[in-house]
Amino acid sequence: MIKKKEWDSDFFNLNVGELDFKECNDSLNYLDYDLLYVMSSEDFDLSLKGFENSFSEEKVKFHKELKVTKQLSENVFSYRETTYNIQDIYQLAYESGSHSRFLLDKKFSSEKFRELYRLWIDNSISGQFADDVLLYKEQGQTIGLLTYKTKEEDAFVGLIAVSSNHQGKGIGGIMLRHLETVLYTKGIESLSIPTQRQNEQACHFYAKQGYSISENIHIKHYWKIYDTI
Repeated sequence: MIKKKEWDSDFFNLNVGELDFKECNDSLNYLDYDLLYVMSSEDFDLSLKGFENSFSEEKVKFHKELKVTKQLSENVFSYRETTYNIQDIYQLAYESGSHSRFLLDKKFSSEKFRELYRLWIDNSISGQFADDVLLYKEQGQTIGLLTYKTKEEDAFVGLIAVSSNHQGKGIGGIMLRHLETVLYTKGIESLSIPTQRQNEQACHFYAKQGYSISENIHIKHYWKIYDTI
């Protein structure tokens, strides 16, 4: 069964659908859609008449059970507690999406990618996409970003990024440990972070922070041969 992705369809002004590879069959009305996200827990080969496969990735979710820790950082602030330039936060959001399928699939324009991530930030600040937006600051500059959302006793990172000029200094680890401390004091028992298997730097970083892969999913984009948006 093809599930229409209402938010994606509205944002991209296309008919976007999603389905599991195992449910693909000749009875489905593929041609009702401009773009299909096909998912599977294992890699797969699929040919859809009238469509082209423009992009493939393996998405992985890192997971960690939280324990007692006291590693709050005086450099990490909730956006509610400090001043900031929204353009700096947008730039960090673009950095966090450097391996996003919405950037690497060239059927999407780069401007549409940036619009998507600006909207992600706006909706995180408004509370729709996130419980909080954490900012890492040094000498008045915002050089780190982390958004998260909780659900019952679990939490999920949405965006995490460090300015390209400040990477390799351990700032990402400081932000994560700060968040883990905040979450644990609130009774949250675990934290999950999605990334791409192809993003080897991020995968290595999360493993070094004590996270392990709990889920993986292969995602492929099938377009009905249209120009870039």
